[in-house]
Amino acid sequence: MRVGVGVPPKGARGSGIANVVSAMTTEPWIGLAPDGRPTERVIRAWSVDEAGTTVRLKIRNDVRFHDGTLLTPQIAAEVMHATFSAPAPESASYAAVRSVKATGDDTVELQLSEPNSFLLTDLSLASVTLPEEKAEAGAFQVVTADDKQKKFDLKAFPSYYRGRPALDGIVVTQYPTQRNAWAALMRGDIDMLYDIRREAVDFVKAETTVQTYSFERPYANLLVFNVRHPVLKNVEVRRALSESLDKATLVAEGLRGRGRPADGPLVPEHWAYSPPAHPYVFNPAAAAARFEAAGLPVRAPKSGRMPSRFAFTCLVFADDTRFERLALLVQKQLANVGVDMTLQPVPQNQLMTRLPAGDFDAFLLEVAGRSLSWLDRFWNSRDNSFFDSGYTAADKAIERVRLARSEEQVRAEVADFLQIMHDDPPAVFLAWQETTRAVSRKFEVSAEPGRDIVPNAWSWRPAAR
Repeated sequence: MRVGVGVPPKGARGSGIANVVSAMTTEPWIGLAPDGRPTERVIRAWSVDEAGTTVRLKIRNDVRFHDGTLLTPQIAAEVMHATFSAPAPESASYAAVRSVKATGDDTVELQLSEPNSFLLTDLSLASVTLPEEKAEAGAFQVVTADDKQKKFDLKAFPSYYRGRPALDGIVVTQYPTQRNAWAALMRGDIDMLYDIRREAVDFVKAETTVQTYSFERPYANLLVFNVRHPVLKNVEVRRALSESLDKATLVAEGLRGRGRPADGPLVPEHWAYSPPAHPYVFNPAAAAARFEAAGLPVRAPKSGRMPSRFAFTCLVFADDTRFERLALLVQKQLANVGVDMTLQPVPQNQLMTRLPAGDFDAFLLEVAGRSLSWLDRFWNSRDNSFFDSGYTAADKAIERVRLARSEEQVRAEVADFLQIMHDDPPAVFLAWQETTRAVSRKFEVSAEPGRDIVPNAWSWRPAAR
């Protein structure tokens, strides 16, 4: 199978073609269900003691690395230790692991310095990789990769523990844009279009030679504020901004109807989710009253500017259609209530430098919301390496989630965290977005309703003739 990925030429680590190849060649310790609960993968079972500081992991006995090495509890302990002690670990929860040791024929025991409710789900972020040999354990293995990392040749790994892939190989090619990748699919140069532009989905669905598969990604589009800004630091201003935006229209026009409004940072399907008691609704009159009470009347325009209550600049990805149309609609709706938001397109590599430095008034981006640990990574100022917004209001609440020892405690603390995020909003949570992939009818794809098809690439097969 030939897969085309249309992404900007420069992206952040772990995005674009690298992310596609990783999904096909690596294997996580643990999977995640749609409701955010950990599911069996290489680790087939787990238990946590009453104190929350001893975690026992049962390891499968039939997992092999691409170099043929069998995964044993001893090797698993070594691999995990390397993951937990890495200079730049994937998750802050790994720092809680004090020791890792193999116990018995199939068990790895972790001793923690303190309880950490994020650790199990965070094992879904770590791949099962031999540190020295760099050998992975996924369904496919890399045969060749060009120097510019724009094309990867993968071959089936015959000893994959869930069964040998039905496809002998996959070629993943990067294209400068999704339009280029779509043209390649129509020419027959590729068999799968990894991501379809929203405005092209209906057109692609009408093409009889391909099948389309849509699912809602657990990523929210949101407008994040720097609360050090002289105006945006006022919580009433941020509440007013939440009331100023018509999210239903943003979804209908900005996302072409392929998504749904968001009310917070956690996807509603998550097992610990609770809705806000009084969610923000589109109410320009109420927003105007809040602005007036905050001492922000509409003032005469400065040279070249609109009459406005205040102005700020919003960073967006340059040349990325996923956010461009949505950002323009947000700008228009805010202008309707007298807020002057200037859009500043920034290349992705520059954006990923400016955000951690706090060099912004606001930015419009997508943030993951399926895992509780991701809430910690994005909204706990202590652990946040993605952006520095100056927001600290939810720090203590997310710490209580981390230290919770039971599902009941987690659910209660998450409800408190979400309420804080609602009452003192660090952002306007705009919408959960839908993504669509297209695959030639030459192939049979194992699809689960509402879930991404790519992680199941190992089970795809050529269609019967």
